[in-house]
Amino acid sequence: MSRKIYGRTLLELISTLAMLLVLISIALPNLRQQIENNERTQAVNQLLSLLHHTRSNAVYTRRVVTLCQGESRCSESTIWRGTLLIFVDHNANGQRDIGDELLYQTQIAEGLSWHWNRNKSHIQFEADGTTRALNGTFTLCKRGAPQRQVVIALSGRVRNQPPARGAYC
Repeated sequence: MSRKIYGRTLLELISTLAMLLVLISIALPNLRQQIENNERTQAVNQLLSLLHHTRSNAVYTRRVVTLCQGESRCSESTIWRGTLLIFVDHNANGQRDIGDELLYQTQIAEGLSWHWNRNKSHIQFEADGTTRALNGTFTLCKRGAPQRQVVIALSGRVRNQPPARGAYC
């Protein structure tokens, strides 16, 4: 009784690996670009949701609500990295003081930052949903290059757009 043994030759294995390498070399740059696009989209959606959350809390609670960057208190920087805070700002000074209720806290992804084009380091929403004269533009930056922008109107409405000409980080 004879048994048949099936096997692959070295030539078949090398040709299969060569085809696999060609496919990977074609797909890898597209995959990297897709990952960067997803990272950018996630960061923009995060800021949009934080702005909407801040505004809706101001309207719902009928109090001034502030969004800023900082660990437990707001930093004085207009470049936002790390932790973002949303809190009820009882005295509307743009700082989280004792007695100001923390509503939400989150982190910006590592390697990304938001640059706020105002001279204030925070944004506040009034009880009617408008900003406290803090309309302006946030620019998403990665490695010193502008990626996207989020524009906030005086009415409190937000929209996102590609970086405007002359946008900087």
